[in-house]
Amino acid sequence: MRFVIYDDESLEPITVLNLPITERDALEQRVWRVPVPEPLTILQMEPEEQPSLQKMRIVDIEFEPFRRNSMRHGDQRSVIAFTRATDMAMLLNPAWLPGQRGAVDYLQNQNDALTHMLMRAF
Repeated sequence: MRFVIYDDESLEPITVLNLPITERDALEQRVWRVPVPEPLTILQMEPEEQPSLQKMRIVDIEFEPFRRNSMRHGDQRSVIAFTRATDMAMLLNPAWLPGQRGAVDYLQNQNDALTHMLMRAF
């Protein structure tokens, strides 16, 4: 399920994540730990040089119930997600919103085509 992750202090939206949990799971667990993807240089290291799991960077996502009473839809209950690790949360792989998907796919296709052309040139 997609969750918009907000900064815990400023309530600014940070990113959108697609997490393998439901709203009910989020409220039961209250905190979900998400590993930050490591840069490519770490993936190219020898196995003994790679960082251990204790050194892995983790972002804690905290979930709280959210209730809204609107004139049109009545009582609505949902979940809102926060993090205190704002800088690291920006490094997570985002799940784009439906309105952003077309532009992101277009840019990814352009990057793939450019990469392919450069590889052929070398």
